[in-house]
Amino acid sequence: MKYLQFLLLFVFLGCSKDYTILESVDNLILSADQSTRIINQTTTFKLQKNNGENITANTVFYVNGTMINGNTFTTDQVGTYSVEAKYLGFDAVNSIEIIYHEGSLVSFKSNVIVEDYTGVWCGNCPRVSYALELASQQLDVNSDQLIKVGIHRSSSNPQDSSYDPYNFDSSTFEPNGGYPKAFVNRKTRWTPLEYNNLNMIVNQTQLTKRIGLKMSSETLSNNTVKLNVNCLFTENYSDVKLVVYVLEDGLIYDQVNYTTFYNGDDIIVDFVHDHVLKKIITQHNGDVIENSATGSELNREFTINLDNISDINKTDYVAFIVDSNGNVLNSRKCHINEIQEYQFQ
Repeated sequence: MKYLQFLLLFVFLGCSKDYTILESVDNLILSADQSTRIINQTTTFKLQKNNGENITANTVFYVNGTMINGNTFTTDQVGTYSVEAKYLGFDAVNSIEIIYHEGSLVSFKSNVIVEDYTGVWCGNCPRVSYALELASQQLDVNSDQLIKVGIHRSSSNPQDSSYDPYNFDSSTFEPNGGYPKAFVNRKTRWTPLEYNNLNMIVNQTQLTKRIGLKMSSETLSNNTVKLNVNCLFTENYSDVKLVVYVLEDGLIYDQVNYTTFYNGDDIIVDFVHDHVLKKIITQHNGDVIENSATGSELNREFTINLDNISDINKTDYVAFIVDSNGNVLNSRKCHINEIQEYQFQ
C-alpha cells in the first residue's frame, strides 16, 4: 500500500512540473485575395494553420524567391509571379501563382447617360420623355444601362411664364440650342425626333468599356447620405474627371403638352417627373482624377446634405467619367441604400 501511495505521489508531482508543448506547424495553407491582377494593383497574401488560425502577421512571404516586406505585393510588370511562405522556419504546404496583366482580361458593360433638358412649361418636351420610355422598353432586361437625367430649365420665378419649380442652373455645361433637347453622354445631340432614333441609345449599351464604376450609398440621417464611388481603369487614360449627380424621382407637377403623347392632353395634370437633377456634388464639369493609369482604382467618399430633397428615399446617385472634351466614357447609377459591384463583361 505504501509503495502504491509513493507511486501515485510521484506521478502527481511529475505531472506538475513545467514543460513546453511544441507548436504544431503541419499543413500551413497559403492563399491570396486574387489570382489575377491588373498591373499596379495590390495583391494581399494570407497564411493559415489547418485549424483556421490566421498566422499572417508572423509569416515571411517570398515572390519569385525574393522576400517581401509585409503581406502585400504590387508590380507594374506583366508576368506570372510565384509566391511562397514560411512560418517559424516551416514552409507552407503549397505555393501559388499570381498573374499580372495589362488590363486586356478585364472589360465592363457600357452604360449611357441621356440628359434631357426640359421644363414643365415646355409643351414639346414630353416628346423626349416618351422617347426615353420607348428606349427603356427597347433595352428590356438591360434597361438599367440607360441612365436618365432630367435637367429642368428655365425660370425660378413663379411669376414667369417659363417658371419651373425644379429649375437647375446648368449654364456651365449645357450645350446650346432650344428646347426640347437631349444629349447622349453629354456631348452628342439625340437627333430629333428622338423616338425615331432609339438606335443612338441602344448602340451605346453594346460597347465594351475599359473603365468600370461601382457605388454604395447609406442613409446617415433624415437629410444626410454617405456615398462611395469607385472607378477601375483597365487601360491608360489621361486628363479625365469625375462628375457626381443627385437625382430625385416622383416629383408631381402639371406638364404643358403640345404633343399627341400622353393622350394628347394640353396640360398633363399631376405629371410625375422622375430622375430630376437636384444637386451636383463635384465640380459641374468634373473633379480631376490624378491617377488613371492601367490598374489604378479611384476611391471617393462624399457626405451629402439633402436639405433640398423632398423624399430622401426617392433619391438616386449618378457618377460618370468624362474625357478632356467632356464626353462621358462610362457611367453608373446607384439607388439609395444600395451596394454595387463592378459590371464586368
